[in-house]
Amino acid sequence: MGGGDGQQLAGMVRQRLRELAQPEIVDGIVESRSPGKQVLGIRIPPLRQAVRQSSKAEGGSGAVAAADVLWHGQSHEEELAACMLLRLSGQRLTSEVVASWAPLLDNWLCVDELGGCVGEALLDPTLTLGELGWLAVSSSQWQRRLYVVGLIKPVRDGLDPRQVPHVAELLADRTAMVRKACVWLLSDTVKRRPSAGPQFRQLLPERAPAALTRLVR
Repeated sequence: MGGGDGQQLAGMVRQRLRELAQPEIVDGIVESRSPGKQVLGIRIPPLRQAVRQSSKAEGGSGAVAAADVLWHGQSHEEELAACMLLRLSGQRLTSEVVASWAPLLDNWLCVDELGGCVGEALLDPTLTLGELGWLAVSSSQWQRRLYVVGLIKPVRDGLDPRQVPHVAELLADRTAMVRKACVWLLSDTVKRRPSAGPQFRQLLPERAPAALTRLVR
């Protein structure tokens, strides 16, 4: 079941999203995330469930193609569903997909959902750090944040941050969305893998924000 172009699976997801839409919560979502696309008004748990049910009904066929259709769709929730569908299917991002998707990033939640997919692809690896370096030096705060969030799983699993290009520059980045991602990176990885603390300490700038330095004492 499901066409190779992903249209059938994407259509099923979209139908479920329309059924779940709650116009009364749209304003709250817009206020907290400020996405550029239309907001349907769907909370995360039912959104994940809708993706899971659609994928199960289609047998997971065409997940990557369907995710691409959804990412380039009309609503904020479709972008989130695209990432959820990829992770649920076990299929991984490629550098071509990242290059196609990253220009549309405009809110923290989609960045963080996609960042989880990036991290899994780096672990596989269907992606390499060298293929993602352009994100780290991008003028877009969202693309720089994506690079940072994508490092969480690999560093937690043993990747030495000193061997990762651009980490030192990003730790010195004062842009709010990037700085918050760096706090997340350090807090999560040092908690799960304490040996990452001294590694990060060597990369911190002399006048690093206290939010970072207290994590690697």
